Amino acid sequence: MSLPAIIVMIASIIVLWGVAAITLVHSMRQEDRKLALLQEQGDFEPFSPAAQRDVEAWLSRHPEGEQAREMRELLEMQKRARHNNARLFYHWPNS
Repeated sequence: MSLPAIIVMIASIIVLWGVAAITLVHSMRQEDRKLALLQEQGDFEPFSPAAQRDVEAWLSRHPEGEQAREMRELLEMQKRARHNNARLFYHWPNS
């Protein structure tokens, strides 16, 4: 095997492990933030702004049925969590 091929393989392995380590650290910090919010206030909003927009869009396309009722309950739970909690996990543009 040629030296350039070995160097590319080693560099690829280093990059792969580096990205994986950075992603793991970021995820663990997010989970620490969630845990701190749960310990301090007992709750945080169930889903992100993007997920809320997705649920609202789904409801506009499927306004009837059992799943629609569940989605409305989720949105109500989200609304209560955003209203009742002083600190929020996700960044909300209009908060």
